[in-house]
Amino acid sequence: MKQILWPLILPQTMTEKQEQLLLLVVFVGVGLLWIGISIPLLYEKIGPNRWYGFRTRKTLSDKEIWYKANKYMAKDFIILGCVQVFYNLVLIVLPINISPFLCAGNKLILISGVATILIRSLLYLRKL
Repeated sequence: MKQILWPLILPQTMTEKQEQLLLLVVFVGVGLLWIGISIPLLYEKIGPNRWYGFRTRKTLSDKEIWYKANKYMAKDFIILGCVQVFYNLVLIVLPINISPFLCAGNKLILISGVATILIRSLLYLRKL
């Protein structure tokens, strides 16, 4: 897949190191995006809506539940974003070939992190 998509996105003259650096920047950006999206939910700036936040019948039915559930979930997403940023910043300074760790590590962090947050948030919602 990389051989098909990369030439469409990146110039042919990019070295492997430049590719890795670009991917690191993208993954750090994704971590910062998780943090940025979560902050308004943490500070209860986003009211119940159908587009943004932890949307279930229960959270949409009661403002108090909405704010509690979204605040809980936002804390976890901020932690996920920090873990992803930290992981990629560590990769930048390692004096080894980071290729095997770059995509696999980020995929593991994202999939396990989002799955954990979803389960934790649903369990918390049950208590409300």
